[in-house]
Amino acid sequence: MANWGGVKIGTKQPQNNAKQAPMRFSDTLTAALANRKNKYKDVSKDLNNLINREESENEIFVANYSIRKIKATIARVVKQQFILRNEEGQPVKWVYDPEKNLEMSQTIAKAVKDRLRNLNLPRYRIVCFCSIVEKQLQGLHYKMKYILDPYMDNYVQYVYDGALFWIITTAFLVHKD
Repeated sequence: MANWGGVKIGTKQPQNNAKQAPMRFSDTLTAALANRKNKYKDVSKDLNNLINREESENEIFVANYSIRKIKATIARVVKQQFILRNEEGQPVKWVYDPEKNLEMSQTIAKAVKDRLRNLNLPRYRIVCFCSIVEKQLQGLHYKMKYILDPYMDNYVQYVYDGALFWIITTAFLVHKD
């Protein structure tokens, strides 16, 4: 039969008059962490400098579409809404009607979206908004806030300024991947 010596359970460390913070890490662990930090200090500093320099100098992504071409497409679609013909094929003067604004804005947004899809922009989701705002001796403050990736996503806005109204068309090109 084995005889065990006295086992101390629940012993307390002697208390000093000066208050000490409890020791969270052992001395060996602290030394190992300090050595590791000193070992990789230069590497991490150089890597951070390299990353910051790349972000400031070079564009990460180059778009495969032309903003001017998209804006011209939107302008063509908006201007085609004002070319009306009667049953005989004669041109008819377009008259502004505020009751038909919803229908016209939906037509413009759908036509712009369809035309931009025909440009074959792979990996892009196309979202289009169109607003028709009547001028009644006031200004217009049009503000939108979205979360877009500044390197991959983009938007194009076209404003048609008529005598009685504004047509504001915005197309968003959101990268899918």
